[in-house]
Amino acid sequence: MGAPPPRLLYGLAAVVARTLPAPRSRRYTGRVALDLEAALERFRDALVDRFGDDLVTLAAFGSQVTGRARPESDLDLLAVIRGLPKGRLARRALVRPVKHAVGREFAWTASVILLTPVEAAVVKPFYLGMLEGNRLLVDRDGFFAGVLSRLTARLRELGARRLVDECGNSYWDLKPDYVLGEDVVL
Repeated sequence: MGAPPPRLLYGLAAVVARTLPAPRSRRYTGRVALDLEAALERFRDALVDRFGDDLVTLAAFGSQVTGRARPESDLDLLAVIRGLPKGRLARRALVRPVKHAVGREFAWTASVILLTPVEAAVVKPFYLGMLEGNRLLVDRDGFFAGVLSRLTARLRELGARRLVDECGNSYWDLKPDYVLGEDVVL
């Protein structure tokens, strides 16, 4: 039984998904600071020890990965895990000790979004920001790469454009030829 197709309804074309400021280079290099690299590897290993094959995807994204982090920037992580409890607090309780096992600074800096595979298969607005740069540390059977690939194809079908405002912040015009009342499905 496969995951449901990614869907995200937008009622207005004026709705745009804000992402991080535009990178200095349009090409994502995949470079991560060495201390961050070691922490990510320890976190990945600790999650694999804790969840085993139930860990489907671990992805790092955001300013720490794209090289645009400021001193106050957090580390954005997406963990897709089978069998998570329904409640947000129960989910966080499962991962909190794993974060602290990596180190105190990592635990304070890492912001982990926890989703089941069924939840992760449905496109979320923050996935648009992940298209600017992400690092898949675990991706069993190419699950999340497939989600992002389907999103990219859908954006291409819609003629979506990533734009940059005068302050250097990027955003998406999801359907430039939008007609009032039309649903935009990603």
